[in-house]
Amino acid sequence: MPRCKNRALAPVLSLALLAGASFWSAADAAQIVVINNNAAGVGFNDATAASPVGGNTGTTVGAQRLIAFQFAADHWGQRVASSVPIRVGAQFSALSCTQNSAVLGSAGPNTVFRNFAGAPRANTWYVAAEANALSGSDQDPATDDINANFNSNIGQPGCLQSLGWYYGLDGNNPSGTIDFVAVLIHEMGHGLGFLSLVDLSTGTKFNGFDDTYMVNLEHHGAATPDFPSMTDAQRVAAQIATGNLHWTGANVQAASSFLTAGAVGTHVRMFAPNPIQSGSSVSHWDTVATPDQIMEPSYTSAIHMPNFERPLFRDLGWKMNQPRLD
Repeated sequence: MPRCKNRALAPVLSLALLAGASFWSAADAAQIVVINNNAAGVGFNDATAASPVGGNTGTTVGAQRLIAFQFAADHWGQRVASSVPIRVGAQFSALSCTQNSAVLGSAGPNTVFRNFAGAPRANTWYVAAEANALSGSDQDPATDDINANFNSNIGQPGCLQSLGWYYGLDGNNPSGTIDFVAVLIHEMGHGLGFLSLVDLSTGTKFNGFDDTYMVNLEHHGAATPDFPSMTDAQRVAAQIATGNLHWTGANVQAASSFLTAGAVGTHVRMFAPNPIQSGSSVSHWDTVATPDQIMEPSYTSAIHMPNFERPLFRDLGWKMNQPRLD
């Protein structure tokens, strides 16, 4: 059963910032375990005093960050089905930043697997968390399934100095703040499989095999529209085909009427700017999607509900606990 570690994977995906009721079976809910990788006194261990805010009862900055992270993890845990705990290694660190723009966070799988017991598709890569869920066993117990980084410099001189993180759990962040929970939910979405492993520069498949994300992509109107059948050069062209890179999975197509913009027929547009945007292209919904979705490439608002993402995760092969859409 082949596997590949993160050092060989495509770059992790990032979220940038530019200047009804839900029901599930608790028995099927995934346990998502947050692993704090920060050293003492920094990041998730920052001992700076903080007042409880928006339902977050932490009394230090680090404690509030961890509470928010587990809250966001539980959002996904309630939606994806897995009998195997999902481990997310996380840390605050210095990420790309200027006075007017910043990478808020980045995340991706540490490992991918193919041809494991229970794999729906042969010779196709699945991210670790999904491979574990589908097989019912941990394919690599010594390695965290997901690695996530968050920008420690937000609000500091030279890094979106006029803004700051909001650690409340209520989605009611005040003006001048960035909702941390929304960023967390977005990044964990990438770690759970909302990403392509196709090389953005060369169009090559990861180690020569399809992945469960790219098999749902098409270049609308191209002579060879589906990603698996394309040449490398055709995939390069598709990845910058603004407006014509589409998701064609059956579950997303069935739910496409949920969108008032961003669908072409029943196909849904994916983010394909020209030129390529490393860390963003292909592995997000197009920015024209309306209503706004949490897996768009740029932070828009405090969205806490992975909504239209759920049919996409079904297309990836995940078993989901909740109704298709709220």
